[in-house]
Amino acid sequence: MKETPITPQEWRWTVGWSVAVVLLSCLPYLIATATAPEGWQFVGILVNPYDGNSYLAKIQQGLAGDWLFHLTYTPEPHEGAFIFTFYLALGHLAALLNLPPVWMFHLARVVAGLGLLLAAFRFIASVTPQFQERRLAFGLTLSAAGLGWLGAAFGAFPIDLWVPEAFVPYSLYANPHFPLAMMLMLIILQPFNRPKPFNLYSDQFITVALAALALSLILPFALLTTIAVLLVFVGWLYFNRRCLPWPHIWLTLSVGLFSAPVILYDYWVYTTNPILAGWSAQNITSAPSLLNLLLGYGLVGLLAVGGGGWLIRRRAEAGEGLVLAWAVTTLILLYLPFDLQRRLITGLHLPLCLLAAIGLQRWLAKSPIKLRYRHLITTTVVALGALGTLFVWSLPLLATRQSPETFEATALLFLRPEEEAALDWLRKNVTPDSVILASPRLGMFVPGQTGTRVFYGHPFETIAAKDKKAQVEAFYRGEVATVTPPVDFILYGPEERKLGQPKNLAAWPVVFSTNNLLILAPSANRD
Repeated sequence: MKETPITPQEWRWTVGWSVAVVLLSCLPYLIATATAPEGWQFVGILVNPYDGNSYLAKIQQGLAGDWLFHLTYTPEPHEGAFIFTFYLALGHLAALLNLPPVWMFHLARVVAGLGLLLAAFRFIASVTPQFQERRLAFGLTLSAAGLGWLGAAFGAFPIDLWVPEAFVPYSLYANPHFPLAMMLMLIILQPFNRPKPFNLYSDQFITVALAALALSLILPFALLTTIAVLLVFVGWLYFNRRCLPWPHIWLTLSVGLFSAPVILYDYWVYTTNPILAGWSAQNITSAPSLLNLLLGYGLVGLLAVGGGGWLIRRRAEAGEGLVLAWAVTTLILLYLPFDLQRRLITGLHLPLCLLAAIGLQRWLAKSPIKLRYRHLITTTVVALGALGTLFVWSLPLLATRQSPETFEATALLFLRPEEEAALDWLRKNVTPDSVILASPRLGMFVPGQTGTRVFYGHPFETIAAKDKKAQVEAFYRGEVATVTPPVDFILYGPEERKLGQPKNLAAWPVVFSTNNLLILAPSANRD
């Protein structure tokens, strides 16, 4: 199938809708800021506060000038590693632009989201020359979620409610690295759509190789999915053409060779660094159940099955075969028996939307349905998907309307003024290797707001997290006098008072006090 160039009119339409959707994704954050409960301040994270605050902690490390990542959510000293370079780079950029980490986070999120949507339309246009198919595929890509709202009502937990990387609109709403990773996947895959060969010295070859290197640094598991898709697609080409597709083979090898050093380094560092190995051991991300997967993709998934069946029966073109290989390969990878299955789902929304659009539009083209009703059907499909996304985007705002004093989920989104003041004091007065003890909730905020380490603050990034959380709670209840390993500073404010009163509280010097929050320095007594 000959590739039809994108017209200026199509680009204007694409850019307009892309900008509108990305700006709309900022609206819930602005609402949360403007409607924060009295006496509380929104910290800027709405999706998965534990991971969101850990991204801010990584930016803080870059802001301090680091290029080697340390787990600041755990007190054990350890060697740094050249991982999470994207967020470290954002920290360096934040220092250059004089921006706080949360502003840098959202600026990167907006830019990455816009880049993803433009790359998505370019990829879609390389697969299908049909104007209506392009529009429908892009409309689904930038707006569609599944039936999470329906599944939740019946006790299910569909993935469109909790797996941002599985959906384009959810990913660009949640953080910058998911949309950036999907954009790089599209840049790598798009040249494989073209039937004409490419040479080893072309700009296209270099672009793909550099995109693979970047993807290995930003989201290595997305690269593994991409390589698996390319291997399956090359096999599909050989099966159909009965000859080796050497240009595609060389391009696939370039993806693997340019990214191999990073992948091998990641494997080495996660197996030889005991702290990172401990983190990896408890960071289990299993695949969702089939029911939650099906409900999560909803109507798009159902239409994609029809589109895939259509292409199989009619011998798909190269680009269509790549999209089909992408969807099928990802679904197979998702249920391979290992602990990190769900990480391989990144980007699956893209081929499903394309298959759904191809299947629906080609069925309508051969049906006796009148043209105006065809438009009504496609508009309804996009609208239903968009309603799902608006529901998902609005869910965190429901939490912001509750009282942080009584609702735990709401308290993870806001800080009290005295907590902000204490964290600001820590940021300005203690060294990054200092260890802070705080309640489990406040501990989540400490690294991202101060750049220092915390005894406990994350269910995965704190090593031996369950044990340390139990130690924290026992300490504040007064059941134990110390925690192991020892800490440099102790926060004792409203959140900690809910747990109880520590032993020996009066014996430790107070280094900061505001309202009803103290910062104590037990390390001064040790010295």
